[in-house]
Amino acid sequence: MNGRAVEPSYGQILQLDELLQSACVHDEDVDSVLFLATHQSCEIFFAVMLRHLEAARTALDAGDGALAARRVAPLPIIVSTLVRQFDGLATLTPAAFDAIRTALGSASGFQSAQFREVEYLCGLRDTRFLNTDGFTEDDRARLRKRLEERSVQEAYHDFADDCADPAAVEQVRGALIDFDEALAMWRARHAVLAERFLGGATGTAGSDGAKYLWLAARRRVLPDVWAAAS
Repeated sequence: MNGRAVEPSYGQILQLDELLQSACVHDEDVDSVLFLATHQSCEIFFAVMLRHLEAARTALDAGDGALAARRVAPLPIIVSTLVRQFDGLATLTPAAFDAIRTALGSASGFQSAQFREVEYLCGLRDTRFLNTDGFTEDDRARLRKRLEERSVQEAYHDFADDCADPAAVEQVRGALIDFDEALAMWRARHAVLAERFLGGATGTAGSDGAKYLWLAARRRVLPDVWAAAS
């Protein structure tokens, strides 16, 4: 032995053994693998969004608009990746989608606590979602904590009020709106996908399906930042 430390491998750094063991990639039905792994991937990216939004809020509170804009800048790209994942799901046959939907039972993407955290952290704080069926008490506790926290749009407004550089303020505002706009496009793509497979039928867990998703596409997670334009 030469005494040199053994550097971790690619798989060890990414914890691939643990990740792939828990990932939904082992089902015999490859259509189900595509559907479930897509949603798991979404949840990973939601976690990344939360980290970036927290970092952007911290930078705004420190008066560093350039850093805040840099933390927000990857988010629209991440959302565009999620849009492409819906394109992948669109390759499912209607029969395959119907079988997966039946197997889901009452489970629904509506029950994504992390996405509600993204909304709450940004500033869209619809407390009705706290009562979503399927949320655990831990889910609700995290959401209540987000409601108590300072939102990103609150941090933006204070930064805008205190910053003497209009260009810096506009840089941050533009980055935030790019992210919010990307989310609207993602919701709209989800609505189109639901129409493709459900038409006007109800969605998972008895939701209004595409009708609900089209209404959701009009929601803005940073409504006060959009309003700042006027």
